Amino acid sequence: MMKENLLLVGSGGLGRVVSEHTRERYDCYFVDDGYEVNTKICGIKIVGKIKDLDKLYPEYNNLIVTIGDNVLREKIYVTAKKIGYSFPNVICSTSYVSPYAQIGQGCIFLNNTVVQNGAEVGNGVILNPGVEIHHDSKISDYALIYTNSVIRTFAKVGKRAKLGSNVTISNEVIVKADEIIDDGKDRVRM
Repeated sequence: MMKENLLLVGSGGLGRVVSEHTRERYDCYFVDDGYEVNTKICGIKIVGKIKDLDKLYPEYNNLIVTIGDNVLREKIYVTAKKIGYSFPNVICSTSYVSPYAQIGQGCIFLNNTVVQNGAEVGNGVILNPGVEIHHDSKISDYALIYTNSVIRTFAKVGKRAKLGSNVTISNEVIVKADEIIDDGKDRVRM
């Protein structure tokens, strides 16, 4: 069976990690502004720079942005959507996503993530290993949540918010758009 092509925008650490979870299903290629075209990173060829996305479509019609900068990730997704790209989700085999959760497009759920019943996860969200999204909580578009953090029931994480490792967002707490919560800093309900 022939595999579909997948562009991974960003060949840094996240891009390399995501490539390990996508190679079985896709023929992967990197787009990266920091390297020359035809350079290989972990055996994956760089086929262009971000400015080349319009030229690379439709030969490469699937795209996932593997860049941790939330604002830049959103900008690239918006541009790629106008061009016509599709955005598959990358969900590791050790993750659990309830069939009753709502998941957007272009999301990355790394090892041992959990998204429970009734949770909503927007577009372009990155969940690092061990993240738990409890039932009926909401993660807005382009949020980034680092390792072993927990979003409790009815909590809301705003658009482009960035949560560090080992953070707990308590029940019904709201994290504002673009807010940054450092490693180990919990947010409890007042």
